[in-house]
Amino acid sequence: MYTSIDLFSGPGGLCTGLKATGIKPLIAVEMSDWTVETYKASHNADVLNLEQYLKNPSTQSHLFEKSDKTLIIHGDITQVSNALIDLILLQRFDVQSVDLVTGGAPCESFSLAGQRKEDDERNNLFLNLERIAKHVDAKMLLFENVKGLLSKPLNGVKGDMYKLICDELEAPNVEGVSFVLASRDQNTVLLKAIEYGVPQARERVFLVGINSKYTATFTYPEKTHGEGRMFPFVTVGNAILDLPQVDSKQGQEETQHDLSLILKQDIPAQQREFLRFMNGELFPIPDHLKDFSNKINSHIGPGHTAKMIERLSYILPGEGMKKAAERLIANGREDLRNKVFPNKLYAARNRRLKVDEPSFTVTSHCLDEMVHPILNRGITPREAARLQSFPDWYQFRGPYVKFHSDPEQDRYEQIGDAIPPILGYVLGVEIVKTLEDIKKAERMLI
Repeated sequence: MYTSIDLFSGPGGLCTGLKATGIKPLIAVEMSDWTVETYKASHNADVLNLEQYLKNPSTQSHLFEKSDKTLIIHGDITQVSNALIDLILLQRFDVQSVDLVTGGAPCESFSLAGQRKEDDERNNLFLNLERIAKHVDAKMLLFENVKGLLSKPLNGVKGDMYKLICDELEAPNVEGVSFVLASRDQNTVLLKAIEYGVPQARERVFLVGINSKYTATFTYPEKTHGEGRMFPFVTVGNAILDLPQVDSKQGQEETQHDLSLILKQDIPAQQREFLRFMNGELFPIPDHLKDFSNKINSHIGPGHTAKMIERLSYILPGEGMKKAAERLIANGREDLRNKVFPNKLYAARNRRLKVDEPSFTVTSHCLDEMVHPILNRGITPREAARLQSFPDWYQFRGPYVKFHSDPEQDRYEQIGDAIPPILGYVLGVEIVKTLEDIKKAERMLI
């Protein structure tokens, strides 16, 4: 078993994938209240409230007693000191370092959809990943972010933010600890989720660093899905149509769903592989959730108005509200367009998924953006989780829907912001190979 520190952990997508390869997080850090509750429920983690701890450390002294359970720090990562990390590692886990430090700093300032301000304070949050990884002298680090990072300008120069981050990760700290990136090549570090069995066209940057005191190497995972590869792409239909078909406002917080019955049927190879993962064969059901076998949570249809349901009924597969409204006008149905569509139309809003293709990217706005491929409703949180490759045993917590500016993260936002577990898994397989090489080299020196 290898160990990690899981920074900017979100609901635990990366953690889920890495755990399946034998990398266990000792410490996680997350700021959002309900996201912490999701992580806690799914990974049986203990929670340290950072604000309370900083006011009176003695109130949470029990969390520093010996334990093998992950400890998630609920609070602002900039307030998580190196000394606190040291204290938790030593007193709770009896270690001074970990094998891997991971983190995907908030991506709004890098996103192509955002304002991409050069002076956005979030641009520097990645420095906390660098700080902690170098402080604990980790063997490896893994940095994740959106594709827009590659072109984000710095001092007016396009792409220089990416170069700065690479340079910072490789620069030694005052103790001389530094990392060597496995690659800076943009085509290498940009992974397309559909090429690894995730049923959505999601692209993310993954930088992998190896502690410079080791001579080991890291190889990015081989693509397995797509034309000419082991499997075709996993489609939306492959991923979600086995789930109970609930309409708007229908469904329950917990629902019986026995995937083993689906797996006994004659289904395409890529669907079988994907559903085996969802069923707990790749991401084993944790012991504390064994009673949740053959159940799913968070599968309730969004509460649409009658007008919204009628609008969605006129949107064809592959269309969004704007394209559908334009088609109605072109067909002489401007009266219908004016009746059920808003005055201002957004191309990325109310887009109906296609059964026979992968989804477009699941984002934190996925409730507003995604329409079920067959039913006249938005997708459920569980369907969004399937498109992100979260296993069916995963426990999401918090409100179903909040306004996007609300400080509470609803379930859709948690899921949309996460790293797909399957991507975490394929990266973890290669990271473990590197860690094995490092372990062998260390043994030879003894």
